[in-house]
Amino acid sequence: MRIRFLRRLADPSMHPSHVMQLRTPFYLLALASLPWSSCATGGGAPDVIRPRSGITAAEYYPLTDGWKWAYDVEQDGTNILATYAVVEVKEKLSVIQAGDERLTYLVAPDGVAQFDGNAIGDYVIKDPIKPGAEWPVTGGRARIASANEELNVDSVGRYAGCVVVEVTRAEPARITRTVFAPGLGPVAIEMQVQEGPKFVTKVKARLRAVTKPGDALATP
Repeated sequence: MRIRFLRRLADPSMHPSHVMQLRTPFYLLALASLPWSSCATGGGAPDVIRPRSGITAAEYYPLTDGWKWAYDVEQDGTNILATYAVVEVKEKLSVIQAGDERLTYLVAPDGVAQFDGNAIGDYVIKDPIKPGAEWPVTGGRARIASANEELNVDSVGRYAGCVVVEVTRAEPARITRTVFAPGLGPVAIEMQVQEGPKFVTKVKARLRAVTKPGDALATP
């Protein structure tokens, strides 16, 4: 997220201004080679939160008034805390305050998309929620790489049925992966950029704390 956790930092078109001038929930949430082990199924954990049957894409990114997220972000060897908060909701549009920037999203019947000016931008997450589903984004394509990851978020809980959205773009060649937890939003992001024959991780972000509508103000 120049962290625009969901758009910018992670991708010049996804979750938002463009730290590498790349244009992705967040955005603070749109990065690439996550410590996938943290998303692997773990045994013995109680109270696993699972998605309801028939859950829609929009339910993976709640954008009603009162939601706040705090992320630990690592970029170029520097660690920072980035916060995002829904500060305004007008019909289907939700505005997120990310530092000194405001990011606008459209909550549509088939998912959540960026909204710039009067135009609908790239979808951050989109129906149908099933592995292999794809949609076009600026300069590339997005696809659902998995819809059954399990991830434990310290201080928040263990979530099953997490969705991994993988966005591939060119100029420069880069891959951004964002993990969305059902009813919680983006919980991990990683962005990799191609350097020579290999891809190098440039940004990683992980959810530290969240405040839901109606919760007491939480300090990460």
